[in-house]
Amino acid sequence: MNNINFHRGWAIAAACFFASAIAVGGSQYSFGHFVEPLENSFGWTRTQIGLSLSLIAFGSFISPLIGSLIDKHGSRKIMAFSMAVFGISYLVRPFMTELWHWYFLSVIQSFSIVGAAMLPPGKLVGLWFPENRGRVIGITAMGNNFGGMVIQPIVAFLVTVYNWKVGYAVVGLLGLLVSLFSYLIVKNPEPIRNEISGADNRAENLIGLTLRQAVRTRTFYAITVAILCGTFTYSSLLPQVSSHLIINGVGESTASLAVSLFATCGMGGKFIFGNLSDKYGPRRALMLDLLGQAVFASLLVYAGDGLPIWVVVPAMGFFLGAFGALYQLIVIDAFGVRHFGAIMGVIAISNAVPSFVGPIIAGISFDTTGSYASAFFITAGIFAIGAISLKFSKENQTKI
Repeated sequence: MNNINFHRGWAIAAACFFASAIAVGGSQYSFGHFVEPLENSFGWTRTQIGLSLSLIAFGSFISPLIGSLIDKHGSRKIMAFSMAVFGISYLVRPFMTELWHWYFLSVIQSFSIVGAAMLPPGKLVGLWFPENRGRVIGITAMGNNFGGMVIQPIVAFLVTVYNWKVGYAVVGLLGLLVSLFSYLIVKNPEPIRNEISGADNRAENLIGLTLRQAVRTRTFYAITVAILCGTFTYSSLLPQVSSHLIINGVGESTASLAVSLFATCGMGGKFIFGNLSDKYGPRRALMLDLLGQAVFASLLVYAGDGLPIWVVVPAMGFFLGAFGALYQLIVIDAFGVRHFGAIMGVIAISNAVPSFVGPIIAGISFDTTGSYASAFFITAGIFAIGAISLKFSKENQTKI
């Protein structure tokens, strides 16, 4: 990669980083700060509010279409448009008056996240960084945690000092800024042809199984189950961390600091597990990660209520963060980058299950027991099932 392409590649990685920071990190890590204000403003129950997270499942159903469009036309316009839609969905929220407004905007948000931060990073990094994609995806996926480390405290401050409407408006404006940056920066790499033979030197980067070939392998279904199980981390656990700590007697400011630390350690998890993936393969790395999440999700139940939060919370954040990089890497490693969008898009349909079921589990757990403990224990068991499923998968179904 020459110097111009090198710098362009890292600029594109930065666009993926910031898209993840806003669309995933900013929305998921900050969710808990809006729960009580919405509860007080509209009289909605926590189950009703949490159901909006379940509606994110709708985005999974259009992921095959978006993935195919990315494979065919590139990521630039789709990523920029999706980020713009995300930003607008947040700017409109201060004008909500009915519960169905809240749900409708959540569905719009679910569509935008797929095209903004879920599918483009894996494809773009796979194309621009074929030799060290584990490390680079680990870095770009840190955006999720950056959102929790930086944007989440800003939102908490805005909600506390001003109100929830200001918090939503700021996230929306940030989304529009990232949309513009993505439109100006993102592109697929230009083919580099041999001057003598005319051959495309990037051709090896585009080798990979088609969707039809991939679905005929046992590995496809083993990976799908693992990703399905791992995605519960974003729906039934992550949005509830700050509320759970407060329930366990932790002060609100301390809980906000703990969530920031949770996010910071997640960045370390992505970087370390990204490098482990390059060295030992994403299958082994993802198995270890899911088992780590299972252990610390269980221990998180007692954080602040018997176990020190400064031990359990960072460790859980470390393992949870790593998943955001590994689920893309294992698909690229198994099936190649050429049809990554289409294959990842179909696998992503499975995300509808945790997106819909996870918040319901958390909401019912709180409404019936006044605690998220049951939800965390159930999620830990699901992580373990995901790790076991990878025993039936194989690495390197095709050479990339």
